[in-house]
Amino acid sequence: MTSGTGDFGGDFGHGGGFSSYSSGKSHTQDFNRLASSVGSNIQKINKNVRDIEKLTQLLGTQADTKQSRAKLDETQHYTNQLAKETNKMLKDLNAIPAPDNQSDSRQHRMQKDRLTNDFSDALNQFQRVQREAAKVERECVDRARSKSESMNPYEDDISQDPFASASFGSMDQTQMQSEDMEALVERENQLKKLESDILDVNQIFKDVATMVHEQGEMIDSIEANVESAEVHVEQANTQLVKARQYQKKARRKKFLIILCIIITLVIVALILYFILK
Repeated sequence: MTSGTGDFGGDFGHGGGFSSYSSGKSHTQDFNRLASSVGSNIQKINKNVRDIEKLTQLLGTQADTKQSRAKLDETQHYTNQLAKETNKMLKDLNAIPAPDNQSDSRQHRMQKDRLTNDFSDALNQFQRVQREAAKVERECVDRARSKSESMNPYEDDISQDPFASASFGSMDQTQMQSEDMEALVERENQLKKLESDILDVNQIFKDVATMVHEQGEMIDSIEANVESAEVHVEQANTQLVKARQYQKKARRKKFLIILCIIITLVIVALILYFILK
């Protein structure tokens, strides 16, 4: 496993978030640092998922050793803690106020959506290998339990040999049963921890679903505002066209009235001219 236990992506680990919100440039810096940490953690989760998958394939085979199981348990549990920390980071990221600039705000929203989707995909893969590891481990535990409850496999050979030492067979059987029981207890504890971690990931999924829902509502609200603005613009354009048409009619009417007055004055002037002449 390339990532050491306890390394959770920088200065935002273990519930610290970011120290305080300031305005403008500081918000952008907080956002960029936190987004970078989330992206880095997602890469670590994906890397560990591949390692868990390889280690799971060793379970129940000749390569299944105490060391390989310990590494599987450590990698799986660390990745579970990493997922929790990344979930916390995403919540902090969503809490950062959006920039006033519309272009920057849209860019931040797209980046948050991408990170949330990438994290959700990584969680899906992590939970998949978790469940596969739990399934194989449960089968191994069942086999180990059956073996510990069965009779000594060498008992028939010893009973058929009149010169075999009864005490040797008894000591050998006791030692084997002790080792089997120790291995069984160890595997059962690892299985319980794995099942507990699977429940943790289920809770993280719920948190991510909530964030996606909230982001969807925010986007729907933005789209609704845009649609409302478009309606108002369309209504304003319609009113403007009507106003222009009314203005044209008023001008035409005014022109006709003036023209009638001019014609009337000309006629009156001509009449007076001929009368006075």
